[in-house]
Amino acid sequence: MLTMTAALKLVKCILTVWRFKTMVKQTMNVAKGIGMGVLAGVAVAAVSSKVMNGGHRKASHMRKSAGKAMHSVGTLIGDVEKMLR
Repeated sequence: MLTMTAALKLVKCILTVWRFKTMVKQTMNVAKGIGMGVLAGVAVAAVSSKVMNGGHRKASHMRKSAGKAMHSVGTLIGDVEKMLR
């Protein structure tokens, strides 16, 4: 049977693992949000600079490629999150 000190050490270990798991989940959510924010800002800056400098055709092509890039990075961040679980 477990002694009282061994039981307390086991509970402490379980709580530590649970806290670590919770912290990792929150960190991934923050990292995902920051990554998406940065990517959205870069995409908006790229499209707006193309609109200011070029014609409509170049801007629409740039918008499409920026959308594809955002989707790819979102998928990449999701895959990294799954690997860390």
